[in-house]
Amino acid sequence: MTAALLLAKKGRQVTLVEKLPHIGGFLNRFKRGGLRFDTGFHFTGGFGGILSDFLELLDFQDDVKPSPIKTEVFIANQDKRIFLPPTGLPDLAESISAHFPQDAAAIRKYYAAEQEIVNATPMFDLKHFNQADIMSMLTEYDALTVQEYLDSLSLKSPELKAILPIMALCHGTPPVESDFPYHCRCSYNLDSHLTAVQHGGDAFMTAFKREFAQYGVDIRTATTVQSLEFSSSSPTCTAAILSDETRLEVDDIFFAINPQSFLPLLPDNYLPARIKRRVRNLKPTCSFFTVCGCLDNGLHMENTLTFFLCDSNINQMLLPNATSYSTGIVTSNDPQNGCTTFTAFRTMFLEDCIAQCGSFDGSYRHEQKYLEFKEKMTESILDDIAHAFPALRGHLRVMDSSSPLTSQRFSPPIGSAYGTRQTIGVSRLSGRLPVTNCHALGHHAHFPGILGCMLGAYLAINN
Repeated sequence: MTAALLLAKKGRQVTLVEKLPHIGGFLNRFKRGGLRFDTGFHFTGGFGGILSDFLELLDFQDDVKPSPIKTEVFIANQDKRIFLPPTGLPDLAESISAHFPQDAAAIRKYYAAEQEIVNATPMFDLKHFNQADIMSMLTEYDALTVQEYLDSLSLKSPELKAILPIMALCHGTPPVESDFPYHCRCSYNLDSHLTAVQHGGDAFMTAFKREFAQYGVDIRTATTVQSLEFSSSSPTCTAAILSDETRLEVDDIFFAINPQSFLPLLPDNYLPARIKRRVRNLKPTCSFFTVCGCLDNGLHMENTLTFFLCDSNINQMLLPNATSYSTGIVTSNDPQNGCTTFTAFRTMFLEDCIAQCGSFDGSYRHEQKYLEFKEKMTESILDDIAHAFPALRGHLRVMDSSSPLTSQRFSPPIGSAYGTRQTIGVSRLSGRLPVTNCHALGHHAHFPGILGCMLGAYLAINN
């Protein structure tokens, strides 16, 4: 959507093709019992920085406003709670050091390295960024995984290996696989100033739809690209044939979907073996099992994000066949309805979901085995919430739940929450493709989350 709007603002004639019945994907909210819940967008970073730059660039600054949210980590097997202040990396380092004074020097060194990496990332400064500066992003840390850098700190408190890289849960690549600079670039805005957004994803969707209408973006929903036509004399796409049989002549095509979905549209003879190998080697990030609801009447909580960790093994939480898990718990006051809502999302891969409830042909939502699986998972997640907040036990009203099979409909082909994992030594497919007027962007290509998608679109358009 960002790419479509940026192109339209440059005077291009843009058609936005969306497989689902409505645009927006995980930005969309839904209503249950008169209450509104976010599908996948719960918080962000970057206000006062790169996000504010994007809001100004897109003319969204009057629509998207921050809403403060308290952020904490709760390690369940230790009943340990650590507050994460949203006031910059130095304050974050000191807050965590207060819990682990024996590791204070190492904690400060970790966040100093994160700041150093971000300072060497020119694309985070939109107003002064030059595409030629991107090579200056290389740092001395590029050959290190997050896990290797953590090991080099000789931490005395093992739980810090989960607390320091906690925002890996917001990009989906485990520390043992992710290169340290990638993790820091994804984490920085969340580490330094994590916040919710007033009206959640609705704020962005209201702004996108208004600007699309103003700039004449042609939106085709419940539609896919069935095939492409190509020049006989060069590796250039000339037209797209849509599932409604429309033929669109094209100057450029931007794919914001999984490479496994768009690569079959490109001629095999234009795809080098290295491209096919890269796509084969891409691994999905986790999905989530999600429960949403509200507190009983009369019970209220401040807006809070709690990273509930069953233990300190964050690597296991972000890999298939996991023995550990994390549950993100977001509570939000709804002044219009006078209650507090909650959304809790536990890490889970599609393959692990299918292993527990089976694989179904066609509709699965009314299958008894699936319903039993959902009931069991919902009760387990409610136990997590009550463990972190004992006063809420017995006072949580469930409104709905969803599984990775649900996410698969929003993010095909495998329902991953953050696209593909950014594994060290395996580059994603991003930017210009071998078909010279075709481009890859979105959270599969650059960084995940709304900031990552916006930044990827900006880089692709300006390149």
